[in-house]
Amino acid sequence: MKSVSASDQSSPDVEKTELSTPKKVLSSQEKNEIRQRIYLAIERSKNKTEKTQLTTTKIDSKNNFENVSTEAKNLFPLQSPNVTQNIDSSENSSDNVEDVNQLRQQLLIEPLVNTTPAPKRTYQPGLSFGSPSAFGANWGDLFIGAAAATAGKARDGNPDGSISAGFGLGNSYDLIGLELIFNNGSIKNFGYNGTFDLKAHRVVYVKPNHQIAVAGGWHTFAQYGNEGIRPSGAYGVVTSYSFLQPENPVNPMAISVSLGAGGGDFRQGDATTGIFGGVGVQVHPQIGVGAGWSGVGLNAGISVVPVPTIPFTITAQGADLTDNSPGGTVFVLTVGYGFNFLPR
Repeated sequence: MKSVSASDQSSPDVEKTELSTPKKVLSSQEKNEIRQRIYLAIERSKNKTEKTQLTTTKIDSKNNFENVSTEAKNLFPLQSPNVTQNIDSSENSSDNVEDVNQLRQQLLIEPLVNTTPAPKRTYQPGLSFGSPSAFGANWGDLFIGAAAATAGKARDGNPDGSISAGFGLGNSYDLIGLELIFNNGSIKNFGYNGTFDLKAHRVVYVKPNHQIAVAGGWHTFAQYGNEGIRPSGAYGVVTSYSFLQPENPVNPMAISVSLGAGGGDFRQGDATTGIFGGVGVQVHPQIGVGAGWSGVGLNAGISVVPVPTIPFTITAQGADLTDNSPGGTVFVLTVGYGFNFLPR
């Protein structure tokens, strides 16, 4: 007899087929093969479950973290090589940190604005002693100086001093520079007398290691007071400024050579014109020495910048060492300070 099922009413044709199909009888050998297959399937399922549980336990354990990638490779052989490499890379976290830092350095972009502070400007000692230079002050340049001198023959054995101040106009590199100087003739009789000097100058040759300038000036173009300090006179001068060792970054040894002619106190006796000139060498970044002929006598001196970044200069020189002038030989100590008020 056939057992009843819920599908009987809806599947009458199926029932007819089953009834018409003879039932197959299995042999003992076939039954044993079926039992063997079922047993193997159950064993494989148990092994797979045990491996999965073992791997899960190892992943959860912090102490066995380094074996995770090996177990994952055994259980999931179809995993891509890139993923496997990423799992292996966790074994050395310090190497990863170094790689990240290197990558960050490679991705750094230089800032558009340079935030490095500019180096401080340094100043050089004076290289002219007793004769004018063709280089002069330009717009923005201001300077002041004070000098003390021994008596010589002109002051009845009494030493005295003077004060000078000046400024620049124009630009000698673009067109013409103008330098105007006021000289107070005596510190003891301060304000009783004074003179004014003017110089027009231009740089006519510019190279990285060599410059040449020309200038025309007028000493004592105006004066006041009851003491005739200096005779009035015009002059012209050419100055070359270059380096003896330009490849030396510490001291390129600047050298200044000047040659000129003029009247006034550049001449001797009844002569209308006198020849003057001088040479100065920067023997140290803060020290310059030199000598020159003033048109009347021989001068020699030394100039020092005590602090390279401060435009303060101390100069000591002997004037008229040949004792040819009315004032005779005198020794002069000068201090000067100059600066430029324009922004750099």
